[in-house]
Amino acid sequence: MLTDIDVDGRVVKGLLRLGWDVVRVIDTFPGTTFDDVLFEAAARQNRVFVTNDKRIHRQAVAWIQKQHAFPMVFWAKKHHDRMSIGEFLQAFEELARREKPFAYPIEYIKPSF
Repeated sequence: MLTDIDVDGRVVKGLLRLGWDVVRVIDTFPGTTFDDVLFEAAARQNRVFVTNDKRIHRQAVAWIQKQHAFPMVFWAKKHHDRMSIGEFLQAFEELARREKPFAYPIEYIKPSF
């Protein structure tokens, strides 16, 4: 996974504790890096790009529509108020248990209630 700067650090730490291979954008790219460079890195490194930034989501949709597919997980920031860190981690684990996890270019995490 390649996590955007906006992803809550507690989610990142939880994913690491669960054994996920997570790289944070902030640790590997300058803060001024364009989003398409991050998308290309995720695709080239076969990583799932993880974000909750609506602007990045819109750019990713446009990028994917141009036939530049890469896997991505997105949730709206408003879900932070409605979901616990444990629920986010559970959602990732549920995605991983699917027969073809992350097969669709963008997977959406939403509250179950």
